[in-house]
Amino acid sequence: MKLKSISFENYKAFYERQTIQLKPITVLIGKNSSGKSSIAKLFTLLENSLMTNNDEPLLLKNNGVELGEDFENLFFGNKSGGYLNFKISFENNLEIEIGLREKSTKFSKRGYGLEIYEWKYKSDSLNLELELNNDDYFDAISENHYEVNFKGFIPNQIINKVTNEDLVEKINLENIIIDVDYIGPFRILPDRYFYLTGQTQFRDTGIKGENAYAMLGMSQVKEENKLCQDVGEWYQKYFDGWELKVNNTDKKPLVQILLSKEDMDINIVDVGQGMNQALPLVVRANIKDRPNSIIVLEQPELHLHPAAHSDLAELFARSAKDNNQTFIIETHSENMLLRFRKLVVENDFGFTQDDLVVYWIEDAELKGKELREITVDEEGVLSDWPDGIFNESMKEILEIQKAVKKKVRNKHDNFI
Repeated sequence: MKLKSISFENYKAFYERQTIQLKPITVLIGKNSSGKSSIAKLFTLLENSLMTNNDEPLLLKNNGVELGEDFENLFFGNKSGGYLNFKISFENNLEIEIGLREKSTKFSKRGYGLEIYEWKYKSDSLNLELELNNDDYFDAISENHYEVNFKGFIPNQIINKVTNEDLVEKINLENIIIDVDYIGPFRILPDRYFYLTGQTQFRDTGIKGENAYAMLGMSQVKEENKLCQDVGEWYQKYFDGWELKVNNTDKKPLVQILLSKEDMDINIVDVGQGMNQALPLVVRANIKDRPNSIIVLEQPELHLHPAAHSDLAELFARSAKDNNQTFIIETHSENMLLRFRKLVVENDFGFTQDDLVVYWIEDAELKGKELREITVDEEGVLSDWPDGIFNESMKEILEIQKAVKKKVRNKHDNFI
């Protein structure tokens, strides 16, 4: 089931409750150290907590993504003793809300161990508002007491202490799941050769894009899989005619990734960083068999020419629409945002104003950071745009003009 929104409170730099309504393209912008990465990484935390196989409500690491050294780092101001709150809303009116606090037992160490003190579940068929009361949970709606055991955020039993009925059977556990693929800002440099043993199948590209090359190689082996072909065609179109391909060597299962143009083949190791830094992003955007998945990208524009920012933006938008996926993009690229706005105006492949939302992260005085939601209309005009953002180039142009006028004036004065 598709994730519709998340809310969080007292998390990292955000003291008051903040809500992100997810669209196919959800863009996060803000100054350095504003909290963008904390939001981007939050999705991996929630994915792990919804897997129902963890004894703890939260784990600080998931698939290489780390949220802190200890649990204190999750709280606003790095101060535990308070509360963390998350609300996760899916389509079809399904939502859960989780309240967390540091364990009150004398056996827990400070900074380690959280417990669920509040758990709310709402669907068309069942409403629960459970609150921890000594050793059991009290439901504020039915006023019944329950014995509850959690795996991550999800209970594997909710037993009525009077009737022994287990309410877990009424919860749509198979729908309370999110599928996240996170690619960080620093993608791994490729090797000259790759082993394809056929024994390892990768689902995620990896936090550094480290699995993208093997995924391409396996696509070449599986002729029915078009991933390698699609990626190669994209490279040829947007990287000056250079076609990317997987080449078998005479030492199987060793393969190499080549860039080919006009009968010239170059190993991807021997080209500029732009081409290999883009590869994990292009690979992930061309994976078509993970509907409802969430692709989190931090600074996808790094090491790329500004013109390529726009091309990647269009690739992400097309993938989101064609493959029913959500892209959460943390970026400093003005070109990327401009292309998204242009695509809304053109509406060539069904990408409309309802498919794009921007969140600006700003200071809220003594209350940490807060999110400002910025929408776009059918003419590409942004609502509630903050002052001074993405106007650096115009400032530089004005400064150049001032410098030119000053230079001309000085020459004129010297001539006189």
